[in-house]
Amino acid sequence: MTEMKVEDKQSNRGENPARFQRTDQWRPVYSWLEALDLDEVIKSKDISDWLAANPEVNEELGSRHSRYHLMHYIKKCHMKILKKRNGGLQKPSESASLSVEHPNVPKLPATITSNPLTNVPEHSDLYHVKRLEALRKYEILVEFEKQLSSMIAKQNTAQES
Repeated sequence: MTEMKVEDKQSNRGENPARFQRTDQWRPVYSWLEALDLDEVIKSKDISDWLAANPEVNEELGSRHSRYHLMHYIKKCHMKILKKRNGGLQKPSESASLSVEHPNVPKLPATITSNPLTNVPEHSDLYHVKRLEALRKYEILVEFEKQLSSMIAKQNTAQES
């Protein structure tokens, strides 16, 4: 059974050696990136334009991933494709352009603080994702605290009896 999976992966890579493991939801993105004739990693604006022109892909990927993740992952995939295409040589412009660009957001200086969200602009996708994650964690902790309080109260009343 595992031999078939390995053979399938090898046959997929045999068709196009620049491919790495993919899921069906990402195949349109890979096909598009492989068809591009660029020497440097794709820009965020180009990705946004392509996603806007392909609403079904945008909807499917957008329902599972944040906008920040989409941009970062697509750039990472394109960089890998370019590396394979160019024989593994990476140009300085490829590594520098991997950061996700947000329009009208000034670049903030990289400073080390105790709270990593203090350097993230409030209107960025990353800020909203991290804020929602923190809110979910807080709600879970509050729920645990309620359960623990009720368990302790039950133990105290049982001990008093």
